Order: sequence, then C-alpha cells, then structure tokens
Amino acid sequence: MQKGLFLTLCLLGFATAQAQYTDTGGWLGFGVDQKLDKDWSWSMKWENRWSMGGTWHDRGFVNTGIGYKLNKNWSLGVQLRWIERQRSKGFYASGRRIAVRLNGEAKGGPGEWKWRLMSTKAWGPHALSEEMDISDDLVQRVRLGYAWQVRDGWTLVPSYEVFSKNLNQRSMDLSSRLQLQLRHKINKRLNASLAYLWSDEWQTDDPWREHVIRFNLNWKLPDWKGNDRKRSVPAARTYATDGNRRSKGRQSVSQCKSSQVFVSEVHAKGDPADFIELSNASTEPCSLKGWSLTDDLEKAGLVFGSTVLPPEGCWLGYQNGKDSFSFGVSTDFEIIYFKNSAGGVQVLELLISNPKQSVSLDINGNKWITPPSPGRPNPKDSEE
Repeated sequence: MQKGLFLTLCLLGFATAQAQYTDTGGWLGFGVDQKLDKDWSWSMKWENRWSMGGTWHDRGFVNTGIGYKLNKNWSLGVQLRWIERQRSKGFYASGRRIAVRLNGEAKGGPGEWKWRLMSTKAWGPHALSEEMDISDDLVQRVRLGYAWQVRDGWTLVPSYEVFSKNLNQRSMDLSSRLQLQLRHKINKRLNASLAYLWSDEWQTDDPWREHVIRFNLNWKLPDWKGNDRKRSVPAARTYATDGNRRSKGRQSVSQCKSSQVFVSEVHAKGDPADFIELSNASTEPCSLKGWSLTDDLEKAGLVFGSTVLPPEGCWLGYQNGKDSFSFGVSTDFEIIYFKNSAGGVQVLELLISNPKQSVSLDINGNKWITPPSPGRPNPKDSEE
C-alpha cells in the first residue's frame, strides 16, 4: 500500500508538467568510498554527462566528500564538486560547488524509506566561470525514496526529488526529478546501478524535460586500518563469577533458559570496541547453543554455537571480535534483541546518554548507568 501510494505520487509529475523542449541523454560514473571508523567516512565520485541524444558532452565532474553518522537514522555530509562544463562554442568552463547533505533512513514494510535534504552553492574564485545564472545561486534539494530488496543482491529504489533555485534573487524556480534505480551487489566490494531519470522544470521562461539513462559503479574500500583493528579486538570470552577467564569446557550441559540468562551490560564506544555482556543468574552452567544476538530482527546477527556460560558467570563479546557480534551499538538510542532457540525474544531498549559509561541490567530488566566493567560484576549503584 505504501509503495503503491509513493509511486503514484511520483508519476503524477508526468501529467502535470508542461515543457517546450525535451532532451535525452546518458550519465556514466564511478565512485569509491571508505569507512574511517564507526562514525566517519569519505567518498569520491567521477561522472560524465551527455545530452542532445548523447551527442553533446555536457559536463564532467569529480565529487569528494566526508560524512558523519549522527545516529541510527541520520547522517551528515559535506561535499565539494569540481566541474568542467562545455559551452555552446565548444570550450569548457570550470567551477566549484559546495554541498551540505542531511541524510535519513527508517524501516517501513519490507524495505527502507530514505530521504535527503541538501543545499548547494558555488564556491571559490572559479564560481563565475560557470555563469552566474547556473551556479552562483543557492539551490535547495529535497528527496524522498524507498528501497526494497526484490531478490538476493538486487534492490529497487524509486525516488522523487524537488529542486528550488534562484533563492538569492528572492524568487523560486522549481524543478523535479523522478528516478527508478536498480542496484546490484556484484561482490563484497563492488556495486553497480542502472537508473532511468525523468526531469522537468515548470516555473521558468523556457521549461524543459529530460530523459536520462544512468549507469554507475561503486567500489567500497576496506575499512581504514580495519585489519589492525580486528587484531586488537579480543575474541569473545567467558568469565567465572570471580572475574577470571574460563576456558571452554567439554562437559555436556543443558541449554540455557530465558529465566536463567540475560543481557547484563552494554557499552557503546568502548575500548577497544563496543561490547555486550551476557550473564548466567543460575548456579548451574548452561549452553547458549541456538541463541542469537542482533539489533535487527530481519537479520540473524550472532548465532551462538557451543558456548557454555559458567555458574553465575558471563560471556563477553566485542564488536567485530572473533566469535562475537558485528553490529555497532548506537551512542543515542539502541534496541537489542536476545533470542532463544525456540524463537522467544528479549527486547532491550537502551538510552545511552553518556558514551563513556555503560548501561548495566539485572535479570528483571532494571537498568542503571555504571562505569564499564567488562567480565566483572556490575556496580550496584547508578552513576547518575
């Protein structure tokens, strides 16, 4: 229902737009990106665009940007674009634009809603060489899209975007862009996308339409110092009630029960990584085989094998450590699902207001803020 309504609203543009000129073209691009740490990342993209039925090289540009993940749903980015645009007499004029992007996403139905708020403006001494009527004004852009996986490795992303131009002149020229994009994950690092774009203007003296086929490749580099970090993150461990490490036992024990085990401590931005602690409230050992730990019910997350919890002991796992979980713990609001082998779920909603502190819990779900105490009994008194 939601997807049908969204597509209907997007397609209404075809019926309302009136254009004096219709163009066709093609865009071809290649990009790379890399995570610097849990929150920071950088990206670079090169793209060439052709118009007039693909016979005219309209422009080429390179984008470089840096992004910061604010929380689970929002990220902020700053981007600088170098442009070479061909003029009617055949020469190329250069220019630069700076952009600020606020990106968001939220789950909805089988896929995710995605939105973007973006402001761009010409920047630097080369701005006027692009001609002021094109590049010197402030441009505001608003995009809404929806992404869902149609099959393994294939994702369909329709989106609709509105542009507002000439804001510096206290007027507003509006245009819009409908995009139907199909993404394919070729392998762990390489992604390809093929899209159809339909653009139009409806508040200018010479409105136009444009039909474009767009093809992009994107290469994801390994995380910055990723190999070094993995070596520095300890593997998952179990600890006895006295805080000493316990080696894996070979004895046969019964499976853990929901009344017996619980998430006892969660810490975001821990040292050397985010960590989660599980505790055994019983005086008998038990096996976590078949239990799982995740932050998304649509993903399996960490599925435990033959991990034995000592009597009144605990299991400690760091993000990306061996035999541990891979998802990050948000420094804002976090939901963690601890599932037993029968499908029962313990849902933990955590507000981690101080990233230097942990959230400690008891078997009844009571929470309090404490100093980090991985593998050791949690302090009983709150720090707040």
